[in-house]
Amino acid sequence: MTGLRAALLLALVPALPPLGACASAPAPVPTATRPAPAAAGTGWYGPEPELRLLPAEAELLAAARARLGGKLVHSPALSRAARELAARRAAGDPAALSRPAVRLALARAGALDDAPTAQATCATDPDPAQGALAPALVQALPVAEATHAGAGVAGRPGTTCAVLLVSRRRVRLERFPRQVAVGERAVLRGRLIGLARPHAYATAPDGKARELEVAGAEPFSIPVTFDAPGLWRVELVGTGPSGPQVAALLLVSAGGAPLVLPEEATAPDPADAADAEALVLDAVNALRGRHGLDPLSASGPLREAARRQAAAMLASGRLAHVLPGSGDVGARLRRAGIPFRRVFENLARGSSALEAQWSLEESPAHLANLLEPRVRRIGVGLARGRLSSGAPVDYLAQLLVEPVDDASESRLRPEELVREALWRERARSGRTPLLADPVLDTLAARAARAMLRAGAPGAAGLPEEALARGRSEAAADVYVAASPSGATRSRNVGDARFHRVGVGVAVGDSPRYGAGQLWIVVLYSD
Repeated sequence: MTGLRAALLLALVPALPPLGACASAPAPVPTATRPAPAAAGTGWYGPEPELRLLPAEAELLAAARARLGGKLVHSPALSRAARELAARRAAGDPAALSRPAVRLALARAGALDDAPTAQATCATDPDPAQGALAPALVQALPVAEATHAGAGVAGRPGTTCAVLLVSRRRVRLERFPRQVAVGERAVLRGRLIGLARPHAYATAPDGKARELEVAGAEPFSIPVTFDAPGLWRVELVGTGPSGPQVAALLLVSAGGAPLVLPEEATAPDPADAADAEALVLDAVNALRGRHGLDPLSASGPLREAARRQAAAMLASGRLAHVLPGSGDVGARLRRAGIPFRRVFENLARGSSALEAQWSLEESPAHLANLLEPRVRRIGVGLARGRLSSGAPVDYLAQLLVEPVDDASESRLRPEELVREALWRERARSGRTPLLADPVLDTLAARAARAMLRAGAPGAAGLPEEALARGRSEAAADVYVAASPSGATRSRNVGDARFHRVGVGVAVGDSPRYGAGQLWIVVLYSD
């Protein structure tokens, strides 16, 4: 059982809004997003200075409250970001609502939201306060749980544009800098809202992602050292009833680096969903290649499992690792009979498959999964539909698996590999070497087969059988593991009383532990 402790790692869900109809290329292009005038925000994330709304902006917020149940809190940071985006839209910028443009506007305004829903409209009404903008915006606003909103209105002669940003806040942050000196250490502090078990990740300017150390839970305290110049991404994650969820995504400039992001290049998304899945796989392997990692092998069973999850999310209209009746990703793979040592699940939503993939690469936690060196196989699943507004939406699921090491690719039998692991651990403990014992091997092999048939670890009476064969002391360790190296967890391997050992291994499946597991029995005697 202990062999499954590390089977499931965090795989996170970015709540990605439909931000436009263009698709993104699998790799950023060198052209930078045109910087817009900085929003009159702050130099930090967290507390938000007050902002006086224009009458048309207040009308937009009132209409949004009516649409979403009246519980929205005005976020000055979201309104500052919305004003910047509205100004770009009014100026005729076709990329005004692209994902990089929204991300930069949020950062400049000091908004911590990872991916708010964005709606925009323009009107020729010379007096937007008369109500030409609000109905057009809120009519397409998806009815969903939301806590905060911001509205921005800007115009030029003959045209007025409005942007509405709506988000569900899952964290309350203390002040955290948006700009730091190279080598500076800042501490991310706060409390999760409706989530637990905070985790944090950072993507450095070189594109490498890493998990950060978290001190405490309520409130959490996460030190971040910005040891290289450039643009950093810091992401906070918590776990709720639907699994892990992104609570905040922050852009931080180190050493005076400008707040700019590569603009998404547009490319037609294949009409066939299977072709789009193949395009996403190519993007994943291109990303890994840029970081010197081996490409991932496509797996048919993993692809079908990913497709089922994508279809379930489309049917429910929710991005979640845990849907009603589904169980977590490990339970789903075990039901499907798919063996795994560890599994990472990435989920995203976008107006195209490539846009969803771009959002995963933008997220430090999802990027860490994509760049996990131990992963060898992948399944990509896509489900396509339309939002209530009629806009296209693609739900993307990725299952990245470190395979079970069942010794099938080794010239040595599983028992021999287990012995090698025991020998190394015995030497590490400084004890005298163990000797292989054929009698103990026979007893252990029979017990391993019986354990597999019973579907539960256990070897009652096994040490007594060894004692009946003339041994004065004996002990047995039993466990289910995904690799022969799991034998190093054997409790008795360092016991100085024991000098002989027998090993039995059965390879098989069970509903509880999954497919292709190693059922191991190690029997020691003097």
